[in-house]
Amino acid sequence: MRAGIRERLSQQIPTIGGRIYEAHESAATLDKPYILLIQGTESTDTDWTGYSALFECWPSVSQQSDFADVDELANLIVEALDGQALVDPVSQAEFTCRYEGTVGADKVDADRDVITRGLRFLVIGARAAEETVQDDWLDALCDWTLSTLGEPEWQAYGNQWPANYTRPSVLWRWDSFETVAGSRVSTVEVRKKAIGHVVGRSLNEQTTTVASLTQSLSEAVKIPLNPLERRFLTVSAPNVDLTRDAVTEGQIYATFSRKIERYAEQGPLMREVRIQPNPNS
Repeated sequence: MRAGIRERLSQQIPTIGGRIYEAHESAATLDKPYILLIQGTESTDTDWTGYSALFECWPSVSQQSDFADVDELANLIVEALDGQALVDPVSQAEFTCRYEGTVGADKVDADRDVITRGLRFLVIGARAAEETVQDDWLDALCDWTLSTLGEPEWQAYGNQWPANYTRPSVLWRWDSFETVAGSRVSTVEVRKKAIGHVVGRSLNEQTTTVASLTQSLSEAVKIPLNPLERRFLTVSAPNVDLTRDAVTEGQIYATFSRKIERYAEQGPLMREVRIQPNPNS
């Protein structure tokens, strides 16, 4: 991922002349401006996010400049990386960057003769699925989502984030399953709790879409699964938690259910009945 980030920054910000350094290379003698690239922790997260890592980019300009130059370079870095799907030229791994904010306050680094500011990015690389899993419930939920949003810019994904996911988009995944006996002996009710992740191009778009989708779920009551066969998913208890992270946790919760027929196992048919009289009677 490091090589992919370096390549992207070099291509998109020609003013730095390819000067992207790591911590051990930084010194007062280096030409400026430059970007200091630092990799943080890396971990394997979940089935829907794959692996992730934190990176810090420090736009660095001469102390003889001012922080307006830091602002300009910082904006160019965010524009180059935030929400972008990249490919590492060494490993060929696909990953996506997301701007997470600044690392502390502006800084004067006298040892390196620069003024700088830390920018934190979350880098997510979805793991490749071992096999394609067909899930008609998730397919129906994604179709309903795109139809409800009604905007061609939006994408809807099921089960896990793809490595090249784009903004704005929605991911639906299952959190838990259960089956309960239906009101009739011959039926069983399948319930699945879903979590929806809404990632917008801005915080306002993201929050507005979360609210809109949740309200639409409440009003929909049922979502078409197969209208021709009159099969639908019943929606219940949609709710929202905006404090949760959009990519890694998800903000929307809802339960979907459907009653299905269950049949007793068929045994051999009885062809005839014979009665043997008791000779002693």
